[in-house]
Formats: sequence, C-alpha cells, structure tokens
Amino acid sequence: MKNIKSIALKASMLTAVAVLAGTAQAATWVDVGPASGFIVAGSTVTYTPSPALVVKYYDDNLVPQSPAAIQGYLNSLFGTSLGAAVSACDNPTSGCTAGTTAGMSGGVNSYTSAAAYDYLAIHFGQGELVFHWATPLAAGSTFTVTGLPKDLSNYRAFTSAVPEPESYAMLLAGLGLLGWMARRRSS
Repeated sequence: MKNIKSIALKASMLTAVAVLAGTAQAATWVDVGPASGFIVAGSTVTYTPSPALVVKYYDDNLVPQSPAAIQGYLNSLFGTSLGAAVSACDNPTSGCTAGTTAGMSGGVNSYTSAAAYDYLAIHFGQGELVFHWATPLAAGSTFTVTGLPKDLSNYRAFTSAVPEPESYAMLLAGLGLLGWMARRRSS
C-alpha cells in the first residue's frame, strides 16, 4: 500500500511538472508597432521618427549580442540579406545616448548614426526591439526612444542591401548578350 501511495504521489508530481512546463512560453517575436506609443512589459514606449514600417519585440535575450549575430537574427526574422552593421553603440555611455536619464529604464535614450539605415535593433534588459522603416533614415538623423521597461544596453543599425551600379551594368550586359544570341539563332 505504501508503494502504491508513493507511485501515485510521484505520478501526480510529474503531471504537475508537465502542466507547468506546458504553460511556460518560449520567447517569441511580437508585432508591437508601427505607431509610437506601444506597450512593452507594462511600459508605454514612444519613439521618433515615427512611424516605422514594422516594429517587433522579442521578450528575452538574444545571445550573443554582437553586430554580426544581430544581423543574422534580422535576416532570419525579415527574410532579408542585410549587410554588416553600418553603425553600432555598445552601451549607454559610449556617446550614443542623450538626456539626463539616458540608459535608464523609462529614460530618454537617443542614437545618431553616421550612416543611413533602415533597420535598427535596440537591446534592453531582457528584451529586443527591432524597427524597420520603408525608406532609410538619413545619416546624421537622431532616433529617440523613451519608456523602455529596462535599462538600455546597445543599438545596432543596418541598411538593406542595395545593388551596386556595377551589378546593374553586368545585368544589362548579360541581357544584351542573351538578346544578341537569340537574334543570331533565329536568323
């Protein structure tokens, strides 16, 4: 009888663990924008320039946080082929923030890139915000965000891959060669 109670107790404990494990959710990307004034972890986040085309929130740490790793996450998330980071800022004291509460949760944080960009990833606490604009923000423009629920950690700015003029020239030359070959075969 004692063994039966022990087995029943162990079975109920395993069931409880399974139920708890089933209710725990894995971190996911959630659309929270594009409009400014969205809620993240109970905090109202605003940003400028607004609106972005897409704003997504990831409710956990992306590890590692190197610009190359963030580039890979964004390529996977958006199905793009972004180049290397055009600009990055690794902490709130490295010249990328402004305001008396820069870097602090709920504070004013801003970032000015020396290069144009249309994707921006912001890491704070255990979360990531990603912004994508339809057209790149001009070099020297300032992005400002307020109301982050945790302290700011870093920024990573990227630009969509734009074909070089040489690529267009090669494409046109190839199309011309195909046309010439087709014409020659028909005659």
